[in-house]
Amino acid sequence: MHPPLLRIRLLGGFRTVREGGAPLVERWSRPSARTLVKLLALAPDHALHREQIMAVCWPHAELRAALGSLRVALHTVRHALEPELPPRGASAYLTGDGDLLRLVPDTVRVDTDEAEALARRALSGGGRRELAHALEALTGELLPEDRHAPWAEPARRRLARHRTDLRRALADGRRPHGGGAARPEADAARVRLDWALHLDRSGRYEEAVTVVREALCSYERAGLRDACTLAAARLAEVLGRSRGADAALAVLGAHPPAPAAPDDIRAAHHMARSAVLSYSGRYEEGLADARAAERCAAAARGPDRPVLLARSLAQQTVCLGLSGLADEAAGPAESALAPAAESGDRALLATVLSVLRETERRAGRHAEALAYGRRALALAEQAGRPTATAFERANLAELHLLLGERADAERLALASAELAEPFGGTALAFALTALARVRGGAAPKEAARLLERAGRCAKDGGHLQAIDEVRLAWAEMVATRRAPP
Repeated sequence: MHPPLLRIRLLGGFRTVREGGAPLVERWSRPSARTLVKLLALAPDHALHREQIMAVCWPHAELRAALGSLRVALHTVRHALEPELPPRGASAYLTGDGDLLRLVPDTVRVDTDEAEALARRALSGGGRRELAHALEALTGELLPEDRHAPWAEPARRRLARHRTDLRRALADGRRPHGGGAARPEADAARVRLDWALHLDRSGRYEEAVTVVREALCSYERAGLRDACTLAAARLAEVLGRSRGADAALAVLGAHPPAPAAPDDIRAAHHMARSAVLSYSGRYEEGLADARAAERCAAAARGPDRPVLLARSLAQQTVCLGLSGLADEAAGPAESALAPAAESGDRALLATVLSVLRETERRAGRHAEALAYGRRALALAEQAGRPTATAFERANLAELHLLLGERADAERLALASAELAEPFGGTALAFALTALARVRGGAAPKEAARLLERAGRCAKDGGHLQAIDEVRLAWAEMVATRRAPP
């Protein structure tokens, strides 16, 4: 039988996924084995001399020791990628060719290869849509866990050049089918909005606020009211996550849709308003705006229609679930799956799956919630969304804890906290809360310290759901202490 295709993800963090076959391990027993795969994934033609690998992985070891370490690492790699591989069996993904080690081209795909190919095609004659799609494919930092590794630097520079070239082409106002350039300032503003979306998804909220404000000012100078409404909607969503509802609602109020605004512009406005209202606990109002966004998205005809439709449906589930209407909550999110998949936006599909995971958890269907959560985590990692990845890890940790799988819960909670640490705010609040729940039984004093810090982070982020989650974890811990032995 032809072996299942192996996909190696480098953007947003190292991950391996197979399209079929036995599931792959999440934790590798030897870090050097992961480094070996990363080196081959970044190498020209995905092949390297054994001595090149030893020089990186074991630079100070004597030759005999390095050769022994290489043999052990190769064994680890082959069985991590193929858990079903029999002893001394030939790997379908990693082969030796004399002194060269090589990833098999027919059975291995690397995300950076695909992203660079998209960039080259878009730059050689694609229109705005192709350029934007190529830029989206390059979202996510290359191997953030190896940020300072010299061997990854050439690939980092190459990917950075692709991103710069794509943004420049978008700023030049390139249009499909040879169309003429739009007004330069408006085009530059559109590029800023695209870049702000990347910053927002990367958890860099303050930078995103600055960039969207610049775009909004450009649209105001150009007198483009619909574009101002769209930029204000983007700005409001970021402000709602980072600075609270009041500032966000003020921006939306200053730039409402015109009476004759297109349906997609009206949908974006209602969607932003719904998100901001839900952050501040106004779920009934948020639900009304989410439904208004769905009606507008259903009538829209632009390329953003699937995105707006999926987001508005998922947002209805969020508002219904947080209002305690669990019986009504699942339907809209299930309807959001098809347009989310149609959009091709991995980050959006991860969000919809995350909403479904939470719906299943509230209904007590923990196994189903775990399946949704794992898919959401994989997509968040692939899309290069560190705060979303930390959030999914925290929620999976709590699911494993509910299922009595404490080792998995501990591993995921720790990984969530480590990833969320640089971002603080809401992301770290959820991560620390999950870790406190995991640690609570064995180390109540440590759990209390974690929850105290989580409370400060939640307050800084201004996210009511995070604040409520910390309070609930405190109540659970107090109840556990008071419970009779």
